[in-house]
Amino acid sequence: MKLKTSTALLSIGFATLTAAPALADITADDIWNSYQVIAETVGGELTATTTRDGNTVTFADAKLHLVFPGDEASLDVLYPTLSYTDNGDGTLSMDLEGAQTYSFVLSGPEPETDRFSADMIITYSDAELVASGDPDDITFSYAMDGFDFEFQNIDLSGLKDAEISENAVFTLTGTGSAVNGTSRLSLGDLITLAGQSEISGMGYSMTVENMQGAVTTTTASYGEMVSQSTITLPTGGMSFMNLAAALHQGLSLEGTGTYGSSKTQTSVMMNGEQVSSQTMTAGSSTSALSANAEAVQLTAKGSNIGIDALINIGMALSIEAKIDQVTGDFRMPVSASDEQQNFTMAFGFTGLDLGDGIWSMFDPAEVLPRDPANVSVNLTGQTTLTQDLLNFVEMMALDNDDIPLELNALTIKDFLISAAGASLSGTGDFAFNNDDLTSFDGMPAPSGSANLQLNGANGLIDRLIEMGLVQESDAMGVRMMMGMMAVPGEGDDSLKSEIEITEDGQITANGQRIK
Repeated sequence: MKLKTSTALLSIGFATLTAAPALADITADDIWNSYQVIAETVGGELTATTTRDGNTVTFADAKLHLVFPGDEASLDVLYPTLSYTDNGDGTLSMDLEGAQTYSFVLSGPEPETDRFSADMIITYSDAELVASGDPDDITFSYAMDGFDFEFQNIDLSGLKDAEISENAVFTLTGTGSAVNGTSRLSLGDLITLAGQSEISGMGYSMTVENMQGAVTTTTASYGEMVSQSTITLPTGGMSFMNLAAALHQGLSLEGTGTYGSSKTQTSVMMNGEQVSSQTMTAGSSTSALSANAEAVQLTAKGSNIGIDALINIGMALSIEAKIDQVTGDFRMPVSASDEQQNFTMAFGFTGLDLGDGIWSMFDPAEVLPRDPANVSVNLTGQTTLTQDLLNFVEMMALDNDDIPLELNALTIKDFLISAAGASLSGTGDFAFNNDDLTSFDGMPAPSGSANLQLNGANGLIDRLIEMGLVQESDAMGVRMMMGMMAVPGEGDDSLKSEIEITEDGQITANGQRIK
């Protein structure tokens, strides 16, 4: 479970989602109006009772009411009393003393039988939040020594499944330290929310008991977390069931984050005995997310990931694994267009080192080389979208055979799998004819070529035969196939192959026709 990026925002609730240089005096009413603008934009209604006492304005019984599309469900968020004091210099301070309770009530079509509610209580340590700017451009600057949070009064009694309600147990508590940041709201042709936050560290503890009585306890700690984000919202409201329309009206998101090391420990107990335990550690990581009318893109990188698990079901099984680095880069266009659009799908890991516990399960004699494994896949290409992918209403109306996109071109920029002393790598470039869906059994007919390199394959086959995992007769068929598809490469136990597909459907391997 990840609580990294959201904690700073949650720490000041709906207030910190809104937010500009101190240019003119602002009032508490200006702040409240800005909250209401955001609520209305996402299809909600924000209400409260206003009380004035000298230079302090209080908004009590504040509630955000959201109705989900189709009137199938609704969400009510009840906020703690919001109190703002005029500092006399054009700024206001928000009172964050004492426990701040946020209540959540999720109701289904039949509120009496489809209902879930819970309270989240946050207590801040030496916290300060100051608002400045002007009515159309407000900045909240906040800082605190730390905070504690806890979920309480979790009520599942309104759910139809009484068995789940009676047996469900869930607790979640956590802490954070040295938080600071800003959140800025600008009102204009678009609504812009921009923020940045820093947390020196945080942790949480969670307990879940399922219907069978298994108790899962998880504790986690995270190092420094730094995040930045900018969200633009279209004025006049938006529908979550048709985000495509909102994107064309200006909805966008950009966010980045850097995170320090983390450690998560999980234990499962059943009838007083430990069923399993797991410890997962990770070094520094980064992430970047963007979404607009052109595409949705996510890039992430993590390092020094370790897993240490013990399973006590039947016989004890110990599992260990380490990964030096994991990377991912995904970009997908989302708007329909007659023009071809670029996409990217790239992922990989380096230095996957399996512990002796895993190796001993299938190679106790250490026949296979235990070198760390590496995987790298980097694909780019072009696609034509015939449907807005984030118009969920229209997407759900498609028949099972309807595909809302066409694949036009695919480039294999990088492909590598290396493990157990063998490796397969390659590159390629293909175009696709979407008017020909018969030559390749319903798939758009490809044309192009790929170059492959296979090293250590014969040595791996010999070791698998020695281990008894592969029969000599089966290995002979594999070797014959490699001989047909490949030619000797550079060095011992090295093969290479050029696979070409012509526009008329012929397939050749190193110039020899195989189809």
